[in-house]
Amino acid sequence: MSIRNTLWIGCLVAGSIFAFSERAFAQADSFKIASTSYSQPLTQVESIIGGKKVETVRYKLGSVDRLHDGLLYSSYGDQVINLKNSKTTLKKVADSPLRITKYKNTYYVLTISALNEFSLTKYTSDFKKIGQTKRFVGDGRDMIVTGDKVYVLANNMKTETNSVEVHTFDTTHFTSLHLEKIKPMRFAFHFRHAGNELKVYGNKTEAGEELSIASYDLKKQQGKIILTSKQPVMWINETKALSPTKDLVFNTYSMLEVDQKTKQVRVLYSSKQALIDYAYDSKTKTYHVLEGNFETKDFRVKTLNSHFKPVADYKFQSTGRLMPFQVL
Repeated sequence: MSIRNTLWIGCLVAGSIFAFSERAFAQADSFKIASTSYSQPLTQVESIIGGKKVETVRYKLGSVDRLHDGLLYSSYGDQVINLKNSKTTLKKVADSPLRITKYKNTYYVLTISALNEFSLTKYTSDFKKIGQTKRFVGDGRDMIVTGDKVYVLANNMKTETNSVEVHTFDTTHFTSLHLEKIKPMRFAFHFRHAGNELKVYGNKTEAGEELSIASYDLKKQQGKIILTSKQPVMWINETKALSPTKDLVFNTYSMLEVDQKTKQVRVLYSSKQALIDYAYDSKTKTYHVLEGNFETKDFRVKTLNSHFKPVADYKFQSTGRLMPFQVL
């Protein structure tokens, strides 16, 4: 047999093995899709294995857009369900909760209480209100509770140009301890606690959508922009550390790798559709990405391998006015 024929057969066998392994992976691929109705009190979580629905769990709460830390709630309402205790018991919280975080057996709730105003409220583990609600200037975007301090990321719209601010409060009475403006960042979406700093992700200018990342030193209580890129981003929903020097930035346009050491930003994955949410499976080292078109109501979940290459694709269309908002 010639060398050329041997190489050809080798490539054919390798390709067949890859195709077989990809099909086998798709058959075992598993994730969950959370969808909600904006016209009736209904939210459901569907379990998908190998591209087929195997279980559907329904909850009597609609317009939901938050499902994390074992809580299900809506930033459009004032009710929350603790999934660990019950799927039917509704608890009342302050209206329009953006973030609910549990810290030392107490729930801290960040809400939008008025135009350019956010509020902070505390609740017991059974959602009974503790003390008074405190209101502050700014469009609250995110909240982190750690070290007996509450950190709130806000965009202040009352200045001549929008300003990004990091507020520090105590956990007892929400007493203001420090206010830091991140200049010249104009809009922030999200921040993450990383060691002795808070990493702030947003846009540097109002007109552009270029990625801008700032660092807020928790000890020095000082913030500064550490990276800017021409790479456009919009509604950064989540970030995570890929390595000690590299971060994953998930936004509506793409999934980005940001190298803090080299200051390089590269696209790991993008789509013609909007990226809605993603979930990482540590066992299989894969990413389940929910993407779709809200006008045509065509949605899909793509499974990406550790190199961010699609290995499985589950297509579906929303039914009964249920719209997907999260993948688990």
